[in-house]
Amino acid sequence: MLAVMGAAGNVGSKVANLLLDAGEDVRVLQHGREMTALRARGAEVVTGDAMNADELTALFAGADAALVLLPENVADPTFVENRVAMSRATRDALRQADVASVVALSTVGADRADVPGPPRGLHQFERDLSELVDTNVLVLRSAAYMDYLLAALPMIQTQHVNGGATKGDVPFPMVATQDVAREAAERLRRRDFTGHDVKFLLGPEDRTMAEATAAIGARLGTPDLPYVEFPPEGVKAALVGAGASEQVAGLIVDLQLARNEEGSFGAVERTAASMTPTRLEDFLDQALPSDVGADR
Repeated sequence: MLAVMGAAGNVGSKVANLLLDAGEDVRVLQHGREMTALRARGAEVVTGDAMNADELTALFAGADAALVLLPENVADPTFVENRVAMSRATRDALRQADVASVVALSTVGADRADVPGPPRGLHQFERDLSELVDTNVLVLRSAAYMDYLLAALPMIQTQHVNGGATKGDVPFPMVATQDVAREAAERLRRRDFTGHDVKFLLGPEDRTMAEATAAIGARLGTPDLPYVEFPPEGVKAALVGAGASEQVAGLIVDLQLARNEEGSFGAVERTAASMTPTRLEDFLDQALPSDVGADR
């Protein structure tokens, strides 16, 4: 049995489906969104709260391995504090259930206590998991998800511009969630890691927001789509207007600004082991079918 946290999310859902494709017995946690499709495919569904250690223990009980992650609720006004609570509940539940092997989703920079942006709670997550001395733990530290680029589609389609606080010419690594999910699913199945280890997933190359915007525009029929550097306060206000909490909006802006000043991923060197296959253009070909276009 393989247990999967966050199976309603972008990566967790992909991991659960890959494991089911491979014929594995899968158990997932339902909190809020229904797991109808996964249940129909044969997954065992348990109801629980990721901040409740007892309910997480029911998810992990009897599992040979588990995928653990901290779900991202961008509307949460106490995003960081609740992620810390989820982290400790996850640690305690894994210990109680005596899970032998764990794959954890984290991010580049989470080894730093001062990591900027939404990844801040992941520093504590890694520290909590390090306390599981009798558990084999593989932490996957990913670069920025390419999938996050799609959050700008409403602005692109209505205002015919893309933008943010990150400068358009700053290159940074981007990775497709399908590559992260594939790595996580394979390692859960193989369980070929011992002790505590970290693996980086950095995509095939660094890209800039100007390049990403041009690639999106080409697929939407607007090859001249511009990328504009917006003032931080304007970005934060737009994020709050789109449903993010004040705390999360501030964290996102902090992360974008950090890329400009120091490069939040600058200290990580891409190697053959950390390189993943999906290029930005390949991701956009899959994510933006030909019938999706900018409103004019």
